[in-house]
Amino acid sequence: MVPKDVDEMSTKTKKSHAGLVLAGLTAAAVALALTARAVIPLLEEDQLPQASESQETTEITSRVESQPTAVSEPEKMESTPTLEPTSTPFAGWDTAALDAFCAQQPSGFSVYAQDLETGTIYTYNAETEYYPASTLKAAYALWLCEQVEQGALDMEGDVYNLFSFGALEGTKLDAYDGVSTIPAWDAMYAMITVSDNNAMDMLVSTWPASEATGFCDFLADLGFHSPYSCSMTLEDGIQGIMNVSDAGLLMQALYQYFETETSISLQLMDCFLDAEHEALYIPEGVEAAKKYGSWDYAFHDFAIVYAEHPYILCCMTDQGDQNVDFPPAVVESMQELGMMIYSQESA
Repeated sequence: MVPKDVDEMSTKTKKSHAGLVLAGLTAAAVALALTARAVIPLLEEDQLPQASESQETTEITSRVESQPTAVSEPEKMESTPTLEPTSTPFAGWDTAALDAFCAQQPSGFSVYAQDLETGTIYTYNAETEYYPASTLKAAYALWLCEQVEQGALDMEGDVYNLFSFGALEGTKLDAYDGVSTIPAWDAMYAMITVSDNNAMDMLVSTWPASEATGFCDFLADLGFHSPYSCSMTLEDGIQGIMNVSDAGLLMQALYQYFETETSISLQLMDCFLDAEHEALYIPEGVEAAKKYGSWDYAFHDFAIVYAEHPYILCCMTDQGDQNVDFPPAVVESMQELGMMIYSQESA
């Protein structure tokens, strides 16, 4: 499956954000009107333009002569209807309930939740460190796209297929099995939607993510607590440590990038919206930009949930299993966590 047309992607996202854009424009208009109203009383009388005596006389006479003989009753002005809020504002996190739920989980369970309208954040075990596993692919994808936006690299071309005939059979890149090169965006789509490691290897063989290439500086700019521990290369695979606060910063950055609605950002957003896994609970019919990571002693899932009140939810755990992509017990906990967060956002 290849990325959808940019026009389709633009249609998909604009509906999600139209309310936020309208609210921003309305707030700006009110602020402008209040500013203009506040400036007038500050003008001193001697700063106002003064008419000459003859001009004043002429103006007064003209006004008197033009008065009608009978004054009609002024029209009644219709009152402006009060606009009712379209939805209940976010009341804030029920931290006691969330803390109690998280405390019941095995050690190594961290949560980051952020309401994207108010900015209100909830965290649990925010500083606990984990191996990022494939969640680091989300940061890598954003880094690549920002370089494309800056003209530093071109992803419209191909990357080399490093794998022999038969190696891609049954994968997201099955159609390219035995082909020497693969479109870079098809590799990106496979890397994000199903976390394809072969696709990752093709991309990092062309654009390695390391301190030498500027990837670590990019993570430092995002605010990662240990950015120089992280890398993605063909030789060493995925390396590094992250905490759930880093995860929240990453998803904030992705959300803000998607909001730019450039052709590249919409193409990347579509990759995340088409992610095929189910770990964190996402309400039926609600779009979410997601990325999971699963490895030995690491199972994580990050999401931007485009509900009526959009929010970020990230969960990192040490409950991964190298031989099981989606360990049932931790997935069950993430489903329950997602339901709690969604119910609080919707209350």
